[in-house]
Amino acid sequence: MSRFFTALAALLFALALLFFPQAGAEAARSGLLLCGETILPALFPYFVMSNLLIYGGLGARLSRVLQPIMSPLFHVGGSGGAALALGLAGGYPTGAATVRSLLEQCACTLEEAQSLLHFCNNSGPAFILAVAGSAVFGRMDLGLLLFAAHTLGALGTGLLLRRPSQPAHLKAAPGGKTPLPPGSLLTASVQKALTASLQVSAYVVLFTVLIGLLRAAFPVIDTLPAPAAALLAGLIEVSTGVCALTGSATPLSLALCAFLLGWGGFSVHCQTAALLEGSGLRMGPYLGAKLLHGLLSAGLTLGSTLCFPSLLAAGTPGGQTALTALFPVSIPLGWVIWTLAALFLIKRGGNAGEKPV
Repeated sequence: MSRFFTALAALLFALALLFFPQAGAEAARSGLLLCGETILPALFPYFVMSNLLIYGGLGARLSRVLQPIMSPLFHVGGSGGAALALGLAGGYPTGAATVRSLLEQCACTLEEAQSLLHFCNNSGPAFILAVAGSAVFGRMDLGLLLFAAHTLGALGTGLLLRRPSQPAHLKAAPGGKTPLPPGSLLTASVQKALTASLQVSAYVVLFTVLIGLLRAAFPVIDTLPAPAAALLAGLIEVSTGVCALTGSATPLSLALCAFLLGWGGFSVHCQTAALLEGSGLRMGPYLGAKLLHGLLSAGLTLGSTLCFPSLLAAGTPGGQTALTALFPVSIPLGWVIWTLAALFLIKRGGNAGEKPV
C-alpha cells in the first residue's frame, strides 16, 4: 500500500510539473535563492561547530558537568545539554544533527537520544527575531516574545515527554568514544556538515516547488483568509507559512506563528529524517512531540497577548530589520567558511573523513 501511494505521489508531481512548468521553475528559483542567501551560510557554520564539539569529546565532558541539571529535569545524561543549546542557537535541524552526533559518539544511549530529539530540534533566534519578529510583524519585541514562547514550549515538551526515571544503579552512563585527532576531527566535521547542509537545501527547494505547484493547480488557495493560507503553507514549509502572516500583529496571528515555528513543517521533518537515517531514532514520536511543541508555544503566546494587551499596543509597527543588519557578518562569513570547506574537500580528492565517525 505504501508503494502505491509513493508511486501515486510521484505521478502527480510529474504531471504538475508538466502542466505548470513556469510555476515550478519560479518556485525552484525562489527556493535556490533562499538557500543561497540564508540556509547554507546560516546553517553550515553551526553544523561544523556541532560536529567539532561533539566529536572532539565535548559530549562526554558536558555529561559530567550538566548531569545534575539534565538528569532530574529531563531524565537524560548531561551530554544532552549540548544538543539543547546548539538546537536553540542554530535552528532547524541543528538539534537533530547534534543528537545523532552524540549517539554516534556513544555520549548517550538510544533511549536518551530519542528523548532529546523530542525537544532539542528547534527554530533558531536568527529566524524568529529577524524574519518572524522584524520582517513579518515589524516589531523586534514581538520576535523576542515568540522566541521566549518557543523556548519555553520546547522545555515544556521535554518535561512532559521525558522518560520514566530509572534508579541510579541501573543507569548506563556512556563514556563516549575517544576524541578524534585534530586532523581527522576537522576533516570529518567539515564533510558531515557539507552533506547535512546540502540535504537541508535540497528539501527546502523541493518543498518550495511543491507549494508553488499547489498554488498554481488550486488558485483558490490565494483567495483564502491570511491565517488559513498561512497555516496550509506552514504545515508544509515553515518559512513560507510564517511569511504569509505579514501584516498587523494580532493575538491570533502571533499564536499561529508560534505554532508554525514549533511544528516546523514537513520540509523540516524530511530534513530531520534524512539526517537521522540509519541511526535507529524513530520519527513517529518526534512528530508527536513537534505537534505538542507547536500547541504549547501557541498557547503561551496567545495567553501572553490576551493577559497583557499592552504587548501589542507598545512599540511602533513597520520598522523592519533585515537579517544582515542583525548579524552583519554571519552571511559573508558563512559563505567564506562554506567555500573554503568545499575547496578543502576537493583538494583531498573526496577522500576526506576516511575514518568512520
